[in-house]
Amino acid sequence: MTDTFTHSPSRVGILARRVAAVITLAASASVSIAQGPPPAGVRVDAARQEVLPVPRSVTGEIITLRRSLLASQVEGLIIELELNPGDAVKKGDVIARLDDELARLDVAQAEADLAVEQALVEQREAELERYQNDLDRTEKLSARGGTTASELDAARVDVRVTEALAMQARAQVKAHEAELARARKNLNDHTIRAPFDGRVVLKQAEVGEWVTPGDTVLEMLSLTQLEARISVPEHLVSNLGSDADLGTITVSVPGLGARGSVEARLIGVIPDGDSLGRMFTARLSVLDPTGGLKPGMSITAFIPTGSSEPVLTISKDAILRDDAGEFVYLSMPHSVDGNPAITGQAVPARITRLFAAGDRVAIRPGQIRPGSLLLVEGNERVFPTQPLIVQDSPAGDTPAPSGGSAGAEGDRGSSREASATGGEG
Repeated sequence: MTDTFTHSPSRVGILARRVAAVITLAASASVSIAQGPPPAGVRVDAARQEVLPVPRSVTGEIITLRRSLLASQVEGLIIELELNPGDAVKKGDVIARLDDELARLDVAQAEADLAVEQALVEQREAELERYQNDLDRTEKLSARGGTTASELDAARVDVRVTEALAMQARAQVKAHEAELARARKNLNDHTIRAPFDGRVVLKQAEVGEWVTPGDTVLEMLSLTQLEARISVPEHLVSNLGSDADLGTITVSVPGLGARGSVEARLIGVIPDGDSLGRMFTARLSVLDPTGGLKPGMSITAFIPTGSSEPVLTISKDAILRDDAGEFVYLSMPHSVDGNPAITGQAVPARITRLFAAGDRVAIRPGQIRPGSLLLVEGNERVFPTQPLIVQDSPAGDTPAPSGGSAGAEGDRGSSREASATGGEG
């Protein structure tokens, strides 16, 4: 039988070139995979063991200085009340309206009564002017002997009586002006307005309900006038002083998430302690540039204890945050053949913050040790295990052991955890 499957020289050459191309692409892909991400240029800072005044954490909460139960000053039927809990209001906004038809009629009646009295005043003043002219003529005639003494006395009495009537009319005008002001105030009181900027937190009435003076319609509070209140043990109160100014201190607010710290300043200590827990309340003014603070949020503040201890500190610029919490990138020793500029590898490590100390943060010892090099610039763009080109490494600092090498299981676990979010805070 004749073999029909034959190869021509040209066909063999084409197949050979295709196989070579596939092998080349596969080799390139293998090299690319082995190389991983390109090296990142970063700056580092060493973790340090420092002796610092160690504060103590105390708990507290955010409160509002203005909380108001808005009540009706008059009785009436509610015909408008559109706000609900959570709604924002501005000072002067209408909260509720009561049926004010009768109040408007009272205002109209008071305006009419006032107009009548004002007309009477004009009449009395005109009469007074006429009697005064008569008196002037009578006095001139009396001086020439042209009138009797009784006629002169009568003219003088007419002037005095008319002056009294005019004074009475003017007094009646004032009385009716007061009645009109009262009627207008009563009309205004049928509209309840917001006394300050804030939000509604509780609604206690509805359209169609009858309210009497003092009945609460709704409750609102201010979100701009806030304070922090913390509970301080009695043996630490003396560290605050009676009118002390601690300067700016850091308050941790879990409710703010990634923005979980705000600045606060001591206002004073309320001199009325709890006889059971021996705790005193301290007031802190809080700075809230982001507007995220809300009354009722829990806080943790750090107050002085008067003692100093050695603590491990890192630069605050080294700290990143993801959904799992705070972490940093360590620069672990690493080299790559053919690229002597690469001296490190990025390894993520979780941290537990203790307290802030200027531009540094005290943390719990663990994977990070004194001398460990932490990324402080370029760390936001780094990926776990990425090669590093370290710029301006701190003089005399060498990476300290940090719970194992870059390939240790603990670091690999941290790398896997941070890589889920791209290694960014």
